[in-house]
Amino acid sequence: MALDSDPFADLAAALARALPPGVVVAVEDPAASAEGMFDAEARAVARAVSARRAEFAAGRRAAHRAMERLGVPCAPVAMGPDRAPVWPRGVIGSISHCEGACAALVARAGEMRAVSVDLEPDTDLPADLLPIVCSPGERAWLGGLAPETAGRMARLIFSVKECVFKLQYPVTGKMLEFSDMEVDIDLSDHRFSARFVGSTGAHSPRWCPSGYFGMVSGILFCTSFLR
Repeated sequence: MALDSDPFADLAAALARALPPGVVVAVEDPAASAEGMFDAEARAVARAVSARRAEFAAGRRAAHRAMERLGVPCAPVAMGPDRAPVWPRGVIGSISHCEGACAALVARAGEMRAVSVDLEPDTDLPADLLPIVCSPGERAWLGGLAPETAGRMARLIFSVKECVFKLQYPVTGKMLEFSDMEVDIDLSDHRFSARFVGSTGAHSPRWCPSGYFGMVSGILFCTSFLR
């Protein structure tokens, strides 16, 4: 990476390359001060610890910037009872943050049904989470990888499932477990696909979410969309 590289700009550019026309991205620093919120947004985290307020504010600032870039009026993104973002009428979106970055995607509701982004540290998934996150088939795939790679790819599976959950939730309202989906990873094309398994009968078997992933400046991202 060049010495003068901006990690936030690099992440925003990588996400933009993975998104279709009509989906706009903005990236913010969650370590910055908790500023730039509408009153309705600030009230949602008024009693939260300072770190939570800062990351929440970064997500809302990113959402505001993305709405402006989309050409729609900037408006509050409230937090619902389920803690999911409540987007202004006519807009859909997704927000994610991890240590080091926060990203927001937005699109016009008439052009997309759902969009999703997930950010994670590009580090190994803790070993005790492996049997919770990964199915036997996914663990078999990980077992065929080089040991120094498998932990990071387990983190990727975690991120894919988080991304897919956030994609389907606004459409179905379904709370899913990690065991409710299995994912396939194409490392050469940086693509993933998922299929719903088990008791997730509300999902059409023809709906197999897919998307893109990448690693930039120590951050792993996954993104997907549904027209």
